[in-house]
Amino acid sequence: MLVCDCNDVHFDAIKEAVKKHGDNMEAIMEETEAGTVCECCLEEDCDKVDLPLPLAIKKALEEM
Repeated sequence: MLVCDCNDVHFDAIKEAVKKHGDNMEAIMEETEAGTVCECCLEEDCDKVDLPLPLAIKKALEEM
């Protein structure tokens, strides 16, 4: 699942970052570069991605 279109970040990368950083969005963004260009994926209604970053972090936490 695509989480950040600009930097081609997928859910698996977010999942790995969540294992290290929990729900610390800034640390996850720094590690994966998700949400660092146009910032659309930071909004839950972003139509460029399959799963926006905040929801991807939530889903990753639920799967742990």
